[in-house]
Amino acid sequence: MKYFSLLTLAALFFLTSCGKSGAGDSSSNAQADSMKAAYKALTQAWNEGKQDEFDKYMSADYKAHNAMPGYDGLDGAKKMSKELMVGYPDMNTSVEDVRIDGDILMARTRMTGTNTGAMMGMPAATNKKMDVIGLEMARWHNGKFVEGWFAMEEMKMLGQLGLMPPMDGSAPPADTTKKPM
Repeated sequence: MKYFSLLTLAALFFLTSCGKSGAGDSSSNAQADSMKAAYKALTQAWNEGKQDEFDKYMSADYKAHNAMPGYDGLDGAKKMSKELMVGYPDMNTSVEDVRIDGDILMARTRMTGTNTGAMMGMPAATNKKMDVIGLEMARWHNGKFVEGWFAMEEMKMLGQLGLMPPMDGSAPPADTTKKPM
Protein backbone atom coordinates (compact mmCIF):
# COMPACT_ATOMS: atom_id res chain seq x y z
CA MET A 1 0.00 0.00 0.00
CA LYS A 2 2.85 2.42 0.85
CA TYR A 3 4.47 1.57 -2.46
CA PHE A 4 1.25 2.40 -4.33
CA SER A 5 0.91 5.73 -2.48
CA LEU A 6 4.49 6.72 -3.28
CA LEU A 7 3.98 5.88 -6.95
CA THR A 8 0.73 7.85 -7.00
CA LEU A 9 2.41 10.89 -5.43
CA ALA A 10 5.33 10.61 -7.82
CA ALA A 11 2.96 10.38 -10.80
CA LEU A 12 0.94 13.40 -9.60
CA PHE A 13 4.11 15.43 -9.11
CA PHE A 14 5.32 14.48 -12.60
CA LEU A 15 1.99 15.29 -14.25
CA THR A 16 1.60 18.64 -12.52
CA SER A 17 5.13 19.68 -13.41
CA CYS A 18 4.86 18.79 -17.12
CA GLY A 19 4.49 21.77 -19.42
CA LYS A 20 5.62 24.30 -16.83
CA SER A 21 9.07 24.89 -18.20
CA GLY A 22 10.26 28.10 -16.59
CA ALA A 23 6.85 28.74 -15.01
CA GLY A 24 8.41 29.16 -11.57
CA ASP A 25 11.14 31.44 -12.87
CA SER A 26 9.85 34.98 -12.41
CA SER A 27 12.74 36.43 -14.44
CA SER A 28 11.76 34.38 -17.51
CA ASN A 29 8.12 35.44 -17.08
CA ALA A 30 9.21 39.06 -16.75
CA GLN A 31 11.33 38.72 -19.90
CA ALA A 32 8.44 37.14 -21.81
CA ASP A 33 6.13 39.95 -20.68
CA SER A 34 8.72 42.54 -21.77
CA MET A 35 9.15 40.89 -25.15
CA LYS A 36 5.39 40.76 -25.79
CA ALA A 37 4.89 44.37 -24.68
CA ALA A 38 7.80 45.57 -26.85
CA TYR A 39 6.52 43.67 -29.89
CA LYS A 40 3.02 45.08 -29.52
CA ALA A 41 4.39 48.61 -29.03
CA LEU A 42 6.66 48.20 -32.06
CA THR A 43 3.67 47.05 -34.13
CA GLN A 44 1.70 50.08 -32.94
CA ALA A 45 4.59 52.40 -33.92
CA TRP A 46 4.68 50.63 -37.32
CA ASN A 47 0.93 51.23 -37.79
CA GLU A 48 1.24 54.90 -36.85
CA GLY A 49 4.30 55.53 -39.02
CA LYS A 50 6.43 56.45 -35.99
CA GLN A 51 9.72 55.04 -37.27
CA ASP A 52 11.76 56.97 -34.67
CA GLU A 53 10.19 54.77 -31.99
CA PHE A 54 11.70 51.63 -33.55
CA ASP A 55 14.97 52.47 -31.73
CA LYS A 56 13.23 51.73 -28.41
CA TYR A 57 12.57 48.12 -29.40
CA MET A 58 15.23 47.16 -31.98
CA SER A 59 18.98 47.20 -31.45
CA ALA A 60 21.12 49.54 -33.54
CA ASP A 61 22.76 46.48 -35.14
CA TYR A 62 19.47 44.60 -35.72
CA LYS A 63 19.85 41.87 -38.35
CA ALA A 64 16.89 41.02 -40.60
CA HIS A 65 17.92 37.65 -41.99
CA ASN A 66 15.63 37.56 -45.01
CA ALA A 67 15.20 41.25 -45.78
CA MET A 68 14.92 42.47 -49.34
CA PRO A 69 18.10 44.15 -50.58
CA GLY A 70 18.28 47.67 -49.19
CA TYR A 71 15.91 46.95 -46.28
CA ASP A 72 18.18 45.23 -43.75
CA GLY A 73 18.72 46.35 -40.20
CA LEU A 74 17.04 49.02 -38.15
CA ASP A 75 17.37 51.63 -40.92
CA GLY A 76 15.93 49.16 -43.43
CA ALA A 77 12.90 48.52 -41.21
CA LYS A 78 12.32 52.27 -40.96
CA LYS A 79 12.67 52.66 -44.73
CA MET A 80 10.23 49.78 -45.40
CA SER A 81 7.71 51.25 -42.96
CA LYS A 82 7.88 54.69 -44.58
CA GLU A 83 7.45 53.28 -48.09
CA LEU A 84 4.57 51.03 -47.10
CA MET A 85 2.81 53.98 -45.44
CA VAL A 86 2.97 55.83 -48.78
CA GLY A 87 1.61 52.84 -50.69
CA TYR A 88 -0.96 51.90 -48.04
CA PRO A 89 -1.98 54.96 -46.01
CA ASP A 90 -4.70 52.89 -44.29
CA MET A 91 -2.35 49.98 -43.57
CA ASN A 92 -2.94 48.17 -40.32
CA THR A 93 -0.98 45.30 -38.85
CA SER A 94 -2.71 43.43 -36.05
CA VAL A 95 -0.98 40.95 -33.77
CA GLU A 96 -3.06 37.77 -33.79
CA ASP A 97 -0.85 35.47 -31.73
CA VAL A 98 2.44 35.74 -29.83
CA ARG A 99 4.47 32.89 -28.37
CA ILE A 100 7.71 33.06 -26.41
CA ASP A 101 10.34 30.34 -26.21
CA GLY A 102 13.32 31.52 -24.17
CA ASP A 103 14.72 34.57 -25.97
CA ILE A 104 12.71 33.96 -29.17
CA LEU A 105 9.39 35.65 -29.88
CA MET A 106 7.15 34.09 -32.53
CA ALA A 107 4.20 36.07 -33.85
CA ARG A 108 1.39 35.71 -36.36
CA THR A 109 0.16 39.03 -37.73
CA ARG A 110 -2.46 40.16 -40.24
CA MET A 111 -1.72 43.11 -42.52
CA THR A 112 -4.57 44.89 -44.29
CA GLY A 113 -4.71 47.99 -46.41
CA THR A 114 -5.63 49.57 -49.71
CA ASN A 115 -2.87 50.32 -52.21
CA THR A 116 -3.54 53.97 -53.08
CA GLY A 117 0.02 55.15 -53.64
CA ALA A 118 3.20 54.16 -55.47
CA MET A 119 5.67 52.18 -53.39
CA MET A 120 8.89 50.21 -53.47
CA GLY A 121 9.46 50.65 -57.21
CA MET A 122 5.82 50.10 -58.17
CA PRO A 123 5.02 53.15 -60.31
CA ALA A 124 1.26 53.41 -59.74
CA ALA A 125 -1.34 52.45 -57.21
CA THR A 126 -3.67 49.54 -57.89
CA ASN A 127 -6.44 50.90 -55.63
CA LYS A 128 -7.05 47.33 -54.48
CA LYS A 129 -7.20 45.91 -50.99
CA MET A 130 -4.86 43.37 -49.49
CA ASP A 131 -5.32 41.11 -46.48
CA VAL A 132 -2.39 38.81 -45.71
CA ILE A 133 -0.88 36.86 -42.83
CA GLY A 134 2.72 37.29 -41.69
CA LEU A 135 4.86 35.06 -39.48
CA GLU A 136 7.80 36.50 -37.57
CA MET A 137 10.50 35.22 -35.27
CA ALA A 138 12.67 37.68 -33.39
CA ARG A 139 15.49 37.15 -30.90
CA TRP A 140 15.64 39.31 -27.76
CA HIS A 141 18.86 40.39 -26.05
CA ASN A 142 19.51 43.10 -23.46
CA GLY A 143 15.97 44.48 -23.69
CA LYS A 144 15.71 44.79 -27.48
CA PHE A 145 15.13 42.69 -30.57
CA VAL A 146 18.50 41.94 -32.16
CA GLU A 147 17.60 39.74 -35.12
CA GLY A 148 14.55 38.52 -36.94
CA TRP A 149 13.05 36.38 -39.67
CA PHE A 150 9.81 37.29 -41.44
CA ALA A 151 7.58 35.61 -44.01
CA MET A 152 4.23 36.69 -45.38
CA GLU A 153 1.76 35.69 -48.04
CA GLU A 154 3.49 37.71 -50.77
CA MET A 155 2.01 35.76 -53.68
CA LYS A 156 -1.48 36.13 -52.21
CA MET A 157 -0.90 39.87 -51.81
CA LEU A 158 0.27 40.23 -55.42
CA GLY A 159 -2.83 38.35 -56.57
CA GLN A 160 -5.11 40.57 -54.46
CA LEU A 161 -3.47 43.65 -55.97
CA GLY A 162 -3.97 42.29 -59.51
CA LEU A 163 -0.22 42.13 -60.11
CA MET A 164 -0.25 38.39 -60.84
CA PRO A 165 -2.92 35.77 -61.48
CA PRO A 166 -4.74 34.59 -58.35
CA MET A 167 -3.29 31.47 -56.73
CA ASP A 168 -6.65 29.66 -56.78
CA GLY A 169 -6.67 29.32 -60.60
CA SER A 170 -9.52 31.79 -61.12
CA ALA A 171 -9.35 34.48 -63.77
CA PRO A 172 -7.25 37.54 -62.89
CA PRO A 173 -9.23 40.66 -61.94
CA ALA A 174 -10.23 42.87 -64.84
CA ASP A 175 -7.93 45.83 -65.48
CA THR A 176 -10.17 48.86 -65.15
CA THR A 177 -7.35 51.38 -65.65
CA LYS A 178 -6.90 50.75 -69.41
CA LYS A 179 -8.99 52.79 -71.81
CA PRO A 180 -10.50 51.13 -74.89
CA MET A 181 -8.73 51.86 -78.18
